[in-house]
Amino acid sequence: MPKSIRIRIGKVELKGELFDTAAGKAMAESLPIECRWSRWGDEYYGTTQPGFGSYPGATTDQMEVGDLAYHAQSGWFCLFFGPTPASRGTEPRAAVPVLKVGKVQGDWSAVKTLGESIQATVESA
Repeated sequence: MPKSIRIRIGKVELKGELFDTAAGKAMAESLPIECRWSRWGDEYYGTTQPGFGSYPGATTDQMEVGDLAYHAQSGWFCLFFGPTPASRGTEPRAAVPVLKVGKVQGDWSAVKTLGESIQATVESA
């Protein structure tokens, strides 16, 4: 069963869920998660506290606005909210194949005004 979550980035709040997958469940069991994110186009990516290992599942570089993804090799947890330098149009696209682990919704125009380096908290909703 998916886990309802909230992501807090300063005054911005996004709501959604972590999927019922191996990686999604591991993250849900570890809430709250602290993220140190850097920006790459309209994607935030970076490390988490706690860290996570490797999980089975299909990977893809094709994303949608609001997708949460995990890249085991780097330990990066990612939030997609628009085009990235890897995009072939207006769709979000990851630099490398990642596991989709969740989906959130919120005020994307507010997210786009955030800085190049941010801290976020993922917690139970």
